[in-house]
Amino acid sequence: MAHHKGWAYLDQWLGLREIAELEPKPGVEPTAAHLEEVLEQLKREPARMVIRTAYEDQRASEWLAERAKIPAVMLPFTVGGTDKAGNLFGLYDDTVQRLLGALK
Repeated sequence: MAHHKGWAYLDQWLGLREIAELEPKPGVEPTAAHLEEVLEQLKREPARMVIRTAYEDQRASEWLAERAKIPAVMLPFTVGGTDKAGNLFGLYDDTVQRLLGALK
C-alpha cells in the first residue's frame, strides 16, 4: 500500500508490488468512503505495510494501518528527508531499514 503513487523506482528496485494507493487520484487526499473501499480491498488482497513520505498527512495511513493490522511506515523521499538520510547512501540505508523494520 502506498499513500501516493510515487514509489515506482523503489518498487522496481526492491521487487515490491503495490496493492493500491490511498489517494483516489494523485494529489487528492482520500475520503472516508475511499478509505473504506481500500480497506475492503485489503481483505481480499492483503498488504504487508502502507508507506508514505514525511510531507503526506499521516492520518489516512495510520487509520488504514490500524484497521488492517499492518504497519504504517514513513520513508524518506529524498536526501535530507530524515535525519539518517543525510546523503545518498544514508537515503538508501534508512529506506531499507525502515521497510525491514516494518516486516518484523
